[in-house]
Amino acid sequence: MAPVMPPRATRAVSALVGAVLAVAALAGCGSAPAPESPPPTAPAGPGFRAMDCNGVTDADIAKAVGATSFTKVVDNDSGCFWQENTVIGTFGVGMGISTWWYRGSDLDTERTLERSAGRELTEMSLDGNKGFKAHDDNACSIYVTKGQDVITWSIQTMNPGMLPDLCVVAEQLAQRSQDRVN
Repeated sequence: MAPVMPPRATRAVSALVGAVLAVAALAGCGSAPAPESPPPTAPAGPGFRAMDCNGVTDADIAKAVGATSFTKVVDNDSGCFWQENTVIGTFGVGMGISTWWYRGSDLDTERTLERSAGRELTEMSLDGNKGFKAHDDNACSIYVTKGQDVITWSIQTMNPGMLPDLCVVAEQLAQRSQDRVN
């Protein structure tokens, strides 16, 4: 007859055998090399300094287009929107001046969107930052990039004859913004 182990010794041996089997099973599964972490991405350089409305004030808007033409209706971390005050019924609602800051976007994405809208594109540079202008009869937008940031200024209206040249307005606001956030 085989010797009988005390219950405590039996549990200890069983636990040891279980642990050895678990390690062996894991070792068999672990024969593939561990996945490598992707290499860190080099930063594209510093972007723009954060400022409310990308550094442009209500007074700057009034100076560019007229004191009573637009009213700020959106002001958040991504940008601002000034609603055009001239509407006929509800026609014209949604027209206005906007500025938005996109982190991690690129100019090619924005070019594609503007081409899809049927706008004419012109390459440009503003304070050493690459960009482009997109325009048609009722809209003009300026896009500028620095590091991983893209800032855009846009004016859209159903009443272009009642305002200064739309691209002159967008360029003034973009330049003022660059003077403050670049």
